Amino acid sequence: MISVYIKTDKFVEPDEPLYYLVAGNGVFLVKKAGLFTAVVGAQNVAGLENQSPALRLMIPRVPRNVMEQVYGFFDVVYRQWDGEAVAFLYYSPERAEFHVDVPPQTLFRHRTSRGWRTEGRLEYGELPRPDGFLWIGDVHSHGDVAAFFSEVDDRDDGQDGLRIVMGRLDRSVPALRVSFVTGGTRFDLPSEQVLEDYSVPLPPPSDWLQRVRFRCEGMRWSNPSRWNESREN
Repeated sequence: MISVYIKTDKFVEPDEPLYYLVAGNGVFLVKKAGLFTAVVGAQNVAGLENQSPALRLMIPRVPRNVMEQVYGFFDVVYRQWDGEAVAFLYYSPERAEFHVDVPPQTLFRHRTSRGWRTEGRLEYGELPRPDGFLWIGDVHSHGDVAAFFSEVDDRDDGQDGLRIVMGRLDRSVPALRVSFVTGGTRFDLPSEQVLEDYSVPLPPPSDWLQRVRFRCEGMRWSNPSRWNESREN
């Protein structure tokens, strides 16, 4: 059996001619062969069983009423402002209860020959975590575009958690993609494994809509109601 060493700040190179070295950037095979010493990446470790990435969630499915609240919020943002949106999911292990809330978020609009249009990007801030709850992930919408995880999502999803994308909001049944990200690995999951069935978009709380802001060229509205007023005038 080849020895295995862990490379910490206290690591001292052993005298052995062949050993594995577990470093912060991977596993390496160190080989000293008289005329050379080599340190090469180890794709396989002799004598050990293979292991594939795996995930098993220890939480119940997200309830129907939670997803219908989120769906309702996304539907309003899309129907009224042609925009994307985001919501945060929380879970209390002691109560076996979910909670959903939306952070302050900004839609970006630009002027075209046909008037103002919303860009396909979104910036959002933080929220205080509810007492007794853990942040477990987020849900974001893609408007009338397909549900998928973009390169931006792959770059931004550094924190472990559930990630849900809702797209095709122009249809009677929106499209969904569900995944869980941990350790930089994204596990695609069947939606029925993570979410209860839902269908009706519930009207969102008014304070959720008040957290939506707009940033436009040469002008800025502080809340959606002022944007509605400007469209009517």
